[in-house]
Amino acid sequence: MKKLLFVINPKAGQKKRKNYIREVIEIFENGGYQVGVKYTKKRGDGTEISAKYGNRVDLIVCMGGDGTLNEVIEGMLKDNVQTPLGYIPAGSTNDFAHSLGLSTNPVEQAKRIISKPGRMLDMGCFNGRYFVYTASAGVFVKTSYATPQRLKNRLGHTAYILAGAKEVFHLKPLRLKIETENESIEGTYVFAAINNSTKVGGIMKLDKDLVKFNDGFFELLLVDFPKNPLEFLKLVNKLFHQDFSGKIRLKQVKKVKITGCAGIDWSLDGEEEKGKEQVNFKVVPNAINFIY
Repeated sequence: MKKLLFVINPKAGQKKRKNYIREVIEIFENGGYQVGVKYTKKRGDGTEISAKYGNRVDLIVCMGGDGTLNEVIEGMLKDNVQTPLGYIPAGSTNDFAHSLGLSTNPVEQAKRIISKPGRMLDMGCFNGRYFVYTASAGVFVKTSYATPQRLKNRLGHTAYILAGAKEVFHLKPLRLKIETENESIEGTYVFAAINNSTKVGGIMKLDKDLVKFNDGFFELLLVDFPKNPLEFLKLVNKLFHQDFSGKIRLKQVKKVKITGCAGIDWSLDGEEEKGKEQVNFKVVPNAINFIY
């Protein structure tokens, strides 16, 4: 009988999803898998579990938020685990799941996982730490993950505008030198991100035709620091309308070196990454056999 490792973060997102766990396990068992369940209890457990058990099974499935997925993939890459990976999104944001068109209904997504083949997926490497879909710094990082979910649901993207407008002029501007394969850029930014996603934190959306998840490229997004609140609102409006011109730049990259990062904290898939003077990013092509 085939073996399945089921990694669950019981604290992620809506607790009511715990009620689906028994039904999800039954779907896997009816699909011909012997299911071993591992619960994460603290930060880093997902990495340890996937590295330790990943090569002993035929399929890995993780259930949690983007941070849980990040941990599981980190362990797989560090220990060269080639096992296919399925993901049941159960967090409060689930940006990457939305980008891939995954179902947020655990039962429906479990059925998809056992009925679809895996496809190769690119990953990012940020100063030696792997990430799935976004490494970002600046105003919208704090806003995206600090804005209460009830406010997001009620006001939509207006919630981000209100929270961002309140935050933006208390932030230290990001004075960065950015070197890509083709050019060197220096500027002062309110937001910088390296993404492989059509949606990040509710603030950035890209057309699905612009983002390919296994093309060897990530998208570098830079937003200049605004002169006043009115300019900030205009920049946010441009972002939502995917107007990447003027003070908003979008470029495809394989490698990036960023200097001037001391004291700047980053978010990797929603998890904090303390800043260092220099950031070295590269795409890891065809890194994970992912079911989507």
